[in-house]
Formats: sequence, C-alpha cells, structure tokens
Amino acid sequence: MAGKVVLFCITKHAYRKFDNQLLLPSNAILLKESFLYLRIHFYRSILNNTHIYMIIKKQLFALALAPMSLIAQDTIIPDNRPNIILFMVDDMGWQDTSLPFWTEKTPLNERYHTPNMERLAAQGKMFTQAYACSVSSPTRVSLMTGMNAARHRVTNWTLQKNTSTDRKIEVLEFPEWNVNGISQATNIPLTYQVTSLPQILKDNGYHTIHCGKAHYGAIDTPGENPHHFGFEVNIAGHAAGGLASYLGEDNYGNKADGKTTSPFAVPGLKDYWGTNTFVTEALTIESVKALDKAKKLDQPFFLYMSHYAVHIPLDKDMRYYQKYVDNGLSENEAAYASLIEGMDKSLGDLMDWLEANELDENTIVIFMSDNGGFSSSTTWRDKPLHTQNAPLNSGKGSAYEGGIREPMM
Repeated sequence: MAGKVVLFCITKHAYRKFDNQLLLPSNAILLKESFLYLRIHFYRSILNNTHIYMIIKKQLFALALAPMSLIAQDTIIPDNRPNIILFMVDDMGWQDTSLPFWTEKTPLNERYHTPNMERLAAQGKMFTQAYACSVSSPTRVSLMTGMNAARHRVTNWTLQKNTSTDRKIEVLEFPEWNVNGISQATNIPLTYQVTSLPQILKDNGYHTIHCGKAHYGAIDTPGENPHHFGFEVNIAGHAAGGLASYLGEDNYGNKADGKTTSPFAVPGLKDYWGTNTFVTEALTIESVKALDKAKKLDQPFFLYMSHYAVHIPLDKDMRYYQKYVDNGLSENEAAYASLIEGMDKSLGDLMDWLEANELDENTIVIFMSDNGGFSSSTTWRDKPLHTQNAPLNSGKGSAYEGGIREPMM
C-alpha cells in the first residue's frame, strides 16, 4: 500500500459507490494547504472484506486529525510558487538611467548607460509615475510593513537610539515620531511594532535573503538587524542608511583589526577588504552565492537586493568612471554615472543567474528606488542644484516631485 492512505471513518452521508470505488464528497477529501495535496483512496475490496469502517452521525473527525501526517513519504509535490527578487537602489532619481520614464528621452537619459534596466523593461512592465517617500527609512519601513508613513510614523531617516535626525529650526517644532524605527518586538520606545513582509514569507515556506542596506531601526534596537524581521540570511545590512566607503581598499570604512571608524562602515564583506572590489560588486557576488545555496533548498526564495549605491559619498567605480570623463562629464557627475552603471551591471548579473538556472520564467523581479535623486549639495553634484531630476523640481529630502518620484519596474 505504499503511496496510498486509507481512511476508515466516514459519515453516513459520505459514501457512494462509483467505478468500484467508495468516494467522499469533494469538501471532505480535498485538502489543499501550502501546495500540498492529499489523496485518500477507498477500495471496495477492503470495505467488502473487512468490518473496520463505521458510520457515525457527527463530523468526519478523522480529517481534522493532523492531515499532514497522512501524506505518504513517496508523494513529494514540487513547490512551484514564484521566487521574488526585490531590487532596491538607494537615492536613484527617475532620470538616472538610459531608460526613459517620461514621454520622451531627455538629455539626462542620454548621459547614463543602463542596458540591463532596458532589458528588464523589455521583459516586464514600467511604472512611469511611481512614488516613494522623500527619504530612505520611511520608504523602506513602508515596504516591509505595507503601511504608509502617517501610520508607522517613521517619518525621517533613523540612526542613533532615541535621537531625532530632524534639523533644528527656530520657526517650527516637529512632532514626535518613531525615531527608533520598527520592530517585531513589543514595548520598544519610539518604535512601531510590526509583522514584516519577510517574516510572513518565511512563515509560509520562503527562504529569505537580505543583501545590502537595511535602515529599518536605530542602533541598539531590535530593528537594527535584518535577522529580526525574518531574513534567514543577512549580508551587510545594519542600522545605518549610508556607507563610509564604497572601496575595498578602504575596507568599506572598517579598520584592519575589525573595528569600525564610523557607524556607516559596511559590516561583513571581509573577504574583499584590501582589494579593489567596489562594494556594489561585492554585494552582487555574495548575493549570487546566496542564490546558489537557495536553489539547493528546493523552496521558493525572496531576495531583497538592497544596494548602497547610489548614496553619497560618490566614490568612483573605476570600471566605468573614465568613459564618462571622456564623454565630457565633471569629476562629480562622472563618479555618479559610474555608480549608476555599476548598479545596472548588478541587475544584469542577477538576471543572467536566473536565466542560467532556468528560473527566469518563475521569478518576479521588482526594481525601484527609495526616493528621488540627490540634488542638494555642490559637494557631490554640479550646479545648478535641484535640477538633477529635471523637468521635476528638487530631489531627495524634498516634497517636490523630484524628491518623491522614482523609477519602478
């Protein structure tokens, strides 16, 4: 009887004979939970030659007794739910790409080179009027919780525990907000308690991977660590929303003895310290390793690929920097363009991995930025300021449309 389950308790209305089988009504025999299917076979020969069944007037209680334990060992149903890759770029404006998100191609679109964004758009759907919050933490918290900022009240970027990052001005007193971010734990001051998206996916059988920037909760709160939110793997995510350095030569802001020089030093990635590996590339390599492992687990995966690029400081990605200088861009703008193209190369690497592993037809890829592009400081961008998201006004940190409109596919 290998591969078959025999159930002997039925109600008096449950059985009828058809094609030499005894069948139960469909609502009694079909158990569908998390893509696991249970078939219960009744054979007339068994029922005719034994007296082991009984008819009872009450509910068919046997179906309520741990149905998963009735599944035969040699009945393995593949889990064909789609994989999910959420590819988040930090501080990328809607014009920071060769792919037009407007009605026409603009001079900014001509400046950048993002062939893999074009490739993804050709395979999917573009959202040409997509919006986020104007800074990082509120958008990322909303993404993890399904709530808007007015509800979770993480209305600015977070870093130090119990400390607001609002600028002090004499004419306005800001309302109290959840400066410690979010947490799945209760009773954390100035924190909104949530059940996160990765936790829900994990609880429903997904393998969950976080790679890159987190920025959900302040230092020394539960929300600083992506593991807290249901990510089984955390690569380089912590409380900070920026980074001390993109450069492997600088150990991404860490000292050689492992001590950090800044709260913005990127954690982990020690295999790349002292090398010329740009942090965008290091994160991509590690994410591919995590995907290789995920494929072996025979369960769907959720990869949150959250790049630190293109956040300041605008370190030069030397793989691409010189060609933008040769095209006539200034040092600052060439550095920015090199960050954009390095990010695009990462997207292409993940798409290549999906195709090589024949998972591209069963994987949802979502591309987005967390706010508008940076446009407010001559330390990093050329004058005139607040024009880097033209024809929209301003950029990151502003409620003008340039600060909240972002590229999404």
